[in-house]
Amino acid sequence: MRPLLPILTALALTASPAFAQTSPPQDFAAQTTVATMFGVESATLALHKTSSPEIKSFAHRLANDHGTTGSSLRQITARRSDIALPERPDGRHLDMLRDLAAMQGRDFDKAYVAAQRAAQEEAVTLVSAYAQSGSDPELKAFAAKTLPRLQDLDRQAKALPTPD
Repeated sequence: MRPLLPILTALALTASPAFAQTSPPQDFAAQTTVATMFGVESATLALHKTSSPEIKSFAHRLANDHGTTGSSLRQITARRSDIALPERPDGRHLDMLRDLAAMQGRDFDKAYVAAQRAAQEEAVTLVSAYAQSGSDPELKAFAAKTLPRLQDLDRQAKALPTPD
């Protein structure tokens, strides 16, 4: 259970009310990019490490949806000079990926499900806040279009079985 604690602690810190405040366009784009990279990379780990059909199915959907989201955001920012996207996940997300990569079997499944429940909730909070009150019209439209897909992933993550 010890390796799960850093993952849950890191994700819980981002679920604070302060995180839900609307961020500047650059911050929103960077945080969304990191969330999509984490989604794709953690899904890839799950596809290799889990034997659970439910987790595999979720991971396929997660990789596809976050890949599409990331691609759409890159298309928007490629035309602009005021927003630069990160090339890789931030340190917190890299640590979570490293922790997940070190786990096997039921420990992996349990940590992956917990991480996805928190990560999807975090993504919904970020994108919902920007869709409602973001300052950049193009990114605000992107957020509004992306939100239903993220809400569906959040529901699916919450419905995943938790290994005992």
